[in-house]
Amino acid sequence: MTQFPIIVCDDDQDLANQLARNIDSSIQNLTDDNPTYAELDEKVTLVSYDFAGIAGEVVEKDIKNGIYFLDIELSRESKDKNGVDLAQFIKKIDENAQIIFVTAYDKYAPLTYRRRIGAIDYINKSLSNEEIMQRINETLRNAFDNLSNRVKYGKRDFTYKIGRRKCKVAEDEVLYIENSAAQHKVHMVTENGEVDFKGNISQMDQEAPFLKKVSQSYLVNPKNIKAIDPSKHLIFFDKNQVVTFSRAFKKTVEKFVEEFDNIKFI
Repeated sequence: MTQFPIIVCDDDQDLANQLARNIDSSIQNLTDDNPTYAELDEKVTLVSYDFAGIAGEVVEKDIKNGIYFLDIELSRESKDKNGVDLAQFIKKIDENAQIIFVTAYDKYAPLTYRRRIGAIDYINKSLSNEEIMQRINETLRNAFDNLSNRVKYGKRDFTYKIGRRKCKVAEDEVLYIENSAAQHKVHMVTENGEVDFKGNISQMDQEAPFLKKVSQSYLVNPKNIKAIDPSKHLIFFDKNQVVTFSRAFKKTVEKFVEEFDNIKFI
């Protein structure tokens, strides 16, 4: 199995070192208890206590496919860079980065959502040690599975721009793209959030072949469709996301059921 760097960053040195020990223990448990992970030979490769220590290492070693446990509040000074800033920096170097935020304040979760970090998990420091270990076990399995699939199957990213900033999202995470309420923009819904960016449906239809047009207003990702209601012209995704398809595309949509095992009629 491919090795993945595991990195911890917390400004509290005792907490950072304890978290690193917990991660190593969790990996040992995974290899001992689950044949799927028996070949894992992972351990924490870096523990740092500030933004610069991680940022410098990621750039110098050009780290790829890493798993990052980041404290959101890296400093008591509001002007200093925080864990969300660090995650954004990491993503520019390591596009497959698996970000796990460790925080004592759940109030920061909406910030990571707005900043489009796409963190795979949040672990609250106030939990008991037993609960933290359980959360680490769960999130490590998720991170290892995500990275293994990307390496094995060469999963690709969809690239779009917000202003001059180039952004990426894994194709498999996109649910659908629709016309935006804002002029000359489209609205993309993913497993981790929503975002508007410049473009139109016709343009996206050409630039994103993994998406399928189901009306003049919608492009959908069949891999994430859960069900189709042909009588009501509805397409269902997870998280109660529902879009409509037009009569002109009814045959196209019905063929999805034949081509994709994840879709059923209702």
